[in-house]
Amino acid sequence: MVGDASASGERPVTGETIDFGDPAVARNPFPFYELLRRQGSVHFLARHGAWIVLGYDDVQAAFRQPGVFSNRPYADIDAILLGADPPAHAHVRRIVARHFSAEAMMTLDHFVAERAAALLAPHLDLVASFSRPLTDAMAGRLMGLPDEAVDAIRAAATRNPETIAFVRALDEIVAHADIYRSFVGEGMTDAEARSLARLLWLAATTTTARVIASSMLHLVKDAALAETLRRNDTFVAPFVEEVLRLHPPELMVPRETTAAAELGGRHIPAGALVHLCVGAANRDPAKFERPAELQIDRGPVRHFAFGYGIHHCVGAALGRRTIETAVRAVLAYAPALRAAEPLDSVVTWCSMTANPVGRLRVEFTA
Repeated sequence: MVGDASASGERPVTGETIDFGDPAVARNPFPFYELLRRQGSVHFLARHGAWIVLGYDDVQAAFRQPGVFSNRPYADIDAILLGADPPAHAHVRRIVARHFSAEAMMTLDHFVAERAAALLAPHLDLVASFSRPLTDAMAGRLMGLPDEAVDAIRAAATRNPETIAFVRALDEIVAHADIYRSFVGEGMTDAEARSLARLLWLAATTTTARVIASSMLHLVKDAALAETLRRNDTFVAPFVEEVLRLHPPELMVPRETTAAAELGGRHIPAGALVHLCVGAANRDPAKFERPAELQIDRGPVRHFAFGYGIHHCVGAALGRRTIETAVRAVLAYAPALRAAEPLDSVVTWCSMTANPVGRLRVEFTA
C-alpha cells in the first residue's frame, strides 16, 4: 500500500520525493495527497520546483489573497480575465457576466436538454459521443457561433491534438462568434477579444465535459445510486455537487506569489509557483466527514471545483445546470445502463493537474 512505502523498502512519500507527474501517482493522486497532508498542509515539491497547498483552510486563505497569490501563471492561456489581477480583472468580469443572465441561462437549459436527448443511443461512448459534443453544442450556442464553426472547432481538435496548434486554430474560428463581436464593441482589441472568447470556449467545454463524464462513471458503477436518482429527482443536484467535490475538472490551480507569504506554518518566498490543490482540499477530513465517499445526503458543502473568491468561475451556474441536465437525460433514456468494457480502461491519460475519464462505453438496457 502507498502508506506503507517506507516499511516495504520504497522511498517514503514526502515533498522531497513525490512526483505528481509520474503516471503511477497521477492516475490516482488522492492517497498521496492524504499522505502529504498528514505531514502538513503546505510543502515544497523538490521535483517540481513549486509549492503545494493541501488543506482546505489554507487553500481558502490563498484564494482570499489574490494580491499575494496572483493568477499570473494563467497569462499564457488568457491574460484578459483568467490571468488578470485586480483591478483590471473586475472590469472584464463584469463584461463577461452580462452574457450569463437568467434569461440566457433559461434559453440554454431548453437547448441543452433537447441536444442531450438527441445524442443518446443504446450503445455509445458517453465521453466521445455524449459529454463532449453536448458541451461543444452548449458553448457554441452561448457564444453565438454558427453550427459550421462549432464543427470546425471539433475538427481542429481532432486534426491538431497538439495544444498550441489547436489554440491557434481556435483563435481564428472564435472570431466568427457573436460574443467576440460583443467584446470588440466593449472596447477590447482584436487580440483581447479572441483570447477571452477562446477562454470561454475552453472553460465551457473541457471542464464541464470532464464532470459529466465523472458523473456518468458513478452511475455506471453504482446501479442503486442511479435508481435512487431516477426515482427522486431532488437528489440530482446534490449528486452533481458531490461529483464536483470529488472530481474537480482541475486538481490543482497555479498561483504565483507577488510577495513573501506565510501559509500553513511555512514561509513561501516571493516569486514562487504555488499549486492550490483543490483535489486535496475538497477531500480534507478536517472539513468533510468520510471525505472520499459520495453522499447525496451530505447537505450543503462549499468546495473549490469552480475556484473561490474573485476568480470563482463566472460560468459556474451554467456548468452545474448543464451537468444536471446531462444526468437527467441519461437517467430518463432507459431503465438501466452498464459498462460495455472493463472500467479499468476509462482513464486514457493523466497529468499532474487532471485525470479525466477519457472513454466510457456503455449499453442501455431495459
